[in-house]
Amino acid sequence: MRNYGYIFCLLTAISLQGCGEKDLTPEQKAYVSNLEAELLQTTQDIDAGTRSAAVYSSGLIKDLISTRVEILKTNQALLQQRILAVQSKGSVTIATVTSKVDEDLANKLSAEITQAKAEITSAKAEAGQYSGGLIQALKLSTVATSEQTLAMLEQQYLVAKYGLNPVRASSLSTSTLSATQAASAPAPQPASKPDLLPPGSGPFGFEIGISGDIIEKMTGEAPRLVKESENLYLLDKAPKPNDAFDQYGLVISPTVGLCVVRAVGKTIQTNDFGHQLQAGYGTMKDALTTVYGKPKTYDFLMPSSIWKDSNDWMTGLFKQDRTLAAEWKGPGIKNDISSISIDARALARDKGYFVVEYAFNNSPECTAELKKTKNDSL
Repeated sequence: MRNYGYIFCLLTAISLQGCGEKDLTPEQKAYVSNLEAELLQTTQDIDAGTRSAAVYSSGLIKDLISTRVEILKTNQALLQQRILAVQSKGSVTIATVTSKVDEDLANKLSAEITQAKAEITSAKAEAGQYSGGLIQALKLSTVATSEQTLAMLEQQYLVAKYGLNPVRASSLSTSTLSATQAASAPAPQPASKPDLLPPGSGPFGFEIGISGDIIEKMTGEAPRLVKESENLYLLDKAPKPNDAFDQYGLVISPTVGLCVVRAVGKTIQTNDFGHQLQAGYGTMKDALTTVYGKPKTYDFLMPSSIWKDSNDWMTGLFKQDRTLAAEWKGPGIKNDISSISIDARALARDKGYFVVEYAFNNSPECTAELKKTKNDSL
């Protein structure tokens, strides 16, 4: 362990003529001993937090841990200031504190800290049950958020218990305080850009049951409600976007979360025969087949349609007389998906697009919920 008392003596030897611990009263020595114990624990927490942050190259969890470390460094600096002030017999003493000591509040905060630590231990154990993926990332972000809150509680405790104050904490000279802080508290890192939760393992990084808030934390964009009667939201980007798609329609239940993802393909310019649209559709269908296996296909024209000539292909599709689609159905589809479909659609005779829809295993609950809501309005 580092000998913090020795470091303080070394830094202040010239201006303070030694630490002067031999001249302290027993009460002052006990007070300093308590502060040094708090300082040692805080420094250990900083070291642990720094190691935890180093595991992540970026992301929300790293940002939360880094913020907690900065709070702990502030706590560290406050403790160091008070220790030096008492040892130097400056204007800050046990009898003349810089902010009012509040033992009742300190006791209350101590109880909250104990409870917070227990909850963090439980949350870490729960996160450890997962080997990776979005669920573990969410659990770990909860842990990191709770630890950040714990650091702030500890700061409030130090203020209430010892009357610490970053502005009026001592009458030490500027040079002495600067030297101490430079040696013990590394300079804060530049503020990082807002970070996002990692994508999930499902299609486009979405996963069954996640909420709109989680999707916003994954993409940086809040889903826009476009059809309340269907709980349908629109998103311009996905956690794991695909260049073939422009937008993503999401059915998000207020009770069971995300249950359907509809990826809307980019507009494809084509001829009357639909060659370019059929080629784009075919490429995407083949890609899905590679991932999910062979689908059931639908490629037909309504028997009574007048758009039966080959150069009427796009017109038939536009009039909804023609169908070009494929479907994958469970059980056995990975990532809690119950079914997948792709179908070609026409915007006009010379342009069209395709839509890929993923329905998760909770989609029956979403459908039942919408049906109940409609029935309740009658």
